[in-house]
Amino acid sequence: GNIHAVRDAYQKMSALSLSTSSNEAHFGAQLEDTKWLSLIRAILASSWEAAYWVHAHRMPVVVHCSHGWDRTSQVAALAQLLLDPYFRTRQGFACLVEKDFSAFGHPFHLRCAHGEGRNDNTNSNSGNDGGQIAPIFLQFLDCVYQLVSLFPECFEFNTKYLLLCSEHVYSCRFGNFLCDSEREREELAGIRQRTFSIWDYLENERKEETLNPSYT
Repeated sequence: GNIHAVRDAYQKMSALSLSTSSNEAHFGAQLEDTKWLSLIRAILASSWEAAYWVHAHRMPVVVHCSHGWDRTSQVAALAQLLLDPYFRTRQGFACLVEKDFSAFGHPFHLRCAHGEGRNDNTNSNSGNDGGQIAPIFLQFLDCVYQLVSLFPECFEFNTKYLLLCSEHVYSCRFGNFLCDSEREREELAGIRQRTFSIWDYLENERKEETLNPSYT
């Protein structure tokens, strides 16, 4: 699904989760109707397919969506998570996100709608970027959550680790998920010099509660 399908499914899922009138007996069916879980399954299936050809047949795989920074990052990162145990460690997961999302140009600012008036030449009330908002990185974290839940012994971090990541994508407390490109972060905003890193925070301040005791 493209960013519009992802946004639509997320809004429906959020509305269902927050509803006080939803029928508990039919919640599973209503959740399926939002299409969020079917999108998660499609991403995981694509990632498994990519990992399968690399692992079983030693063949290179080309992954590319329309822009190369949404579904491409999701599938490429998840395939590496399946293939390489290093990326299932805390240090490795941080490296994976920095490499396949931040360095490859996933537009966190645009997709997460951080702040207002991102372009000084654009009327902030015009809504030109509204259609570009989509929880792509949150969707990736949900995919990782499914894998951690299925195979907890394979991951050095637990689901609380992923939950904290999802919260701080939108909190803007750390610089890792700000701006739309490495150029914006490094040259225009000086993010690394002016902000703290979420990976240092998770490692130094929240380590005990985010370590997976069953990791082998």
